[in-house]
Amino acid sequence: MMKRWMFWLMTAIVVALVFVGFGYTKKRETQKQFDNLMSQAITNAQAAKYKKTELNLQDALRKKPDDVVAKQRLEQVKLYQEGLAELKQDDYEQAQLTFRSIAKISPSLSILTQRAKKKDKLLESVLKQREKYDDLYNEAIRLTEIGAYSQSNENLVQILDGKNIDEKYYSQVRKDARELQERNNSILEQIRIQNHQAAIRRQREQQRQEEAKKAQQAAASSSSSAENQNGEPKKNDDKNNGQDNVKDSSESKPETNNAATDPQPNNENK
Repeated sequence: MMKRWMFWLMTAIVVALVFVGFGYTKKRETQKQFDNLMSQAITNAQAAKYKKTELNLQDALRKKPDDVVAKQRLEQVKLYQEGLAELKQDDYEQAQLTFRSIAKISPSLSILTQRAKKKDKLLESVLKQREKYDDLYNEAIRLTEIGAYSQSNENLVQILDGKNIDEKYYSQVRKDARELQERNNSILEQIRIQNHQAAIRRQREQQRQEEAKKAQQAAASSSSSAENQNGEPKKNDDKNNGQDNVKDSSESKPETNNAATDPQPNNENK
């Protein structure tokens, strides 16, 4: 009886040791797999393979569901991918908020924390520059609406000549500025053509008036010459008539004198 009891006791101890050993071995294996997955997550994050990083962390949490580090890093990498998607959609304000929240997560993947801080700083500069460009563009629109097309273009040039305007962050305002500039230039060209045509009409009208004036002056000069030519013979005739009258008068005067000096008949002789 004693021997049987000892046998079962020893068997139980052996079985227990086997299970303990198996459990310990399994735990060590699980930890090894977990550590390997966490290491892979870091490697993939450094290579900017964020989807793989996310999968590594999810697998690591299956090994150790309560691991705080894995949970925080998984949240961080998910947020980082959201921030990148917001950048792609040109939602810079929201992207900046997302990257700021990523930088505050701890414990974290340090590489993502560094990149998130750089993104936040970059977006701070981008948003300030976009605000400047937006102000210039809105003023250009106002000037176009009141017909100040050249002044509007001056604002647009400040946008299109910006040193960083070709960066992707300003693609929309660059596109809008170019379209408004083309519209202004088209209107200015129409105005130029209209002014040129009006100038030609004014020049032609001026030439017509000058030609009409010259024609009137020529006609007046011709009329004056004709009147002078018609008037001179008449004066000469009057002068000749006057001379003839004087001559006739002088010729008839001696006859009168002769008559007066003739001797009168003597009545006494009669």
